[in-house]
Amino acid sequence: MNTDNNQNDKKLVSAIITTHDRKPETVLRAVNSVLNQTYSNMEIIVVDDSSPSFTRRFDVKQSVCGASDNIIYIVNEFSLGACASRNKGLSSASGYYVAFLDDDDEWLPNKIEEQLKGFSDDSIALVYNPIIVVDEENCCERIINTESESGYIFRKLLKSNIIGSTSNPLIKKSCLETIGNFDLQFESCQDYDLWLRLALRFPVQYIELPLLRYHNHSDIRISLDSEKLISGHERLNLKYADYINNDNDTWYISHSFLIPHYLKKYGRKKAFALWISCVKKRPVKLFRNIDLLNYIVFGFNSYKVLRKPLARLYCGIRDKYRTIGKFRHTREISCR
Repeated sequence: MNTDNNQNDKKLVSAIITTHDRKPETVLRAVNSVLNQTYSNMEIIVVDDSSPSFTRRFDVKQSVCGASDNIIYIVNEFSLGACASRNKGLSSASGYYVAFLDDDDEWLPNKIEEQLKGFSDDSIALVYNPIIVVDEENCCERIINTESESGYIFRKLLKSNIIGSTSNPLIKKSCLETIGNFDLQFESCQDYDLWLRLALRFPVQYIELPLLRYHNHSDIRISLDSEKLISGHERLNLKYADYINNDNDTWYISHSFLIPHYLKKYGRKKAFALWISCVKKRPVKLFRNIDLLNYIVFGFNSYKVLRKPLARLYCGIRDKYRTIGKFRHTREISCR
């Protein structure tokens, strides 16, 4: 880490990196992005959650420990999963603040320094920022999570995970201790659940600088696994049902998101049944509902080609349910 004599009295930040069956050079890229931070008062904890059969496990450890003598390296005897490993790293963390980093992502050098500026009030639990998504297959980048929401953002966050990746925020450790660590009952969305629990209790702060490079590549991520993704989101919908069920827009967003994943896992019948439930809830979402119907029927987004015929079909279905009392009266939408 870069040294600065003026930073010695500043609060310690714990960087927790979890790794699973990843190439040594990829893990080292993540580690180096922490070592190269402009903020120097940091500790690095690496939790190796690789499977016992992973042949390059020793190479990863040698590569990481060779980068610095001050890295705390923890090896799980058996694979526990990313969030159990993050919780394990937290139990070893001494920092006033903590930040997580996935083994295939990397921080920009000024990430921690800039995020610390966001803790302008003692009540703030978390600081987050936009994310640079690196599409390795197509060799391009884009910036996401640009909605500048600060304060008590629970209701907004319930509609969309605007904080995003686990690798993104800087968190006050005492706030984590108040709400509890990652919920291991979730197969996915553990980070989203953690953000929601924090946002329910504390204000958060957004800063406009993109400070994380999130690598989108062909390696397996939980976010690409429909079965685990469905399980995680359905558990979220159940856990926060009191908030979701009282707001039609939030219910619609949280359920319509699952339709493509239902199609992939369960087939058209269950995907269409969920689509009908979403249409009943928010019939005025014409374009979004037609787009999802396209996806169910054709398996791809053919909206521009089929807009008019599918709009007529959609309005027919909507009017049918209105006739039998399934829909509340809403404003008319022209399908011409």
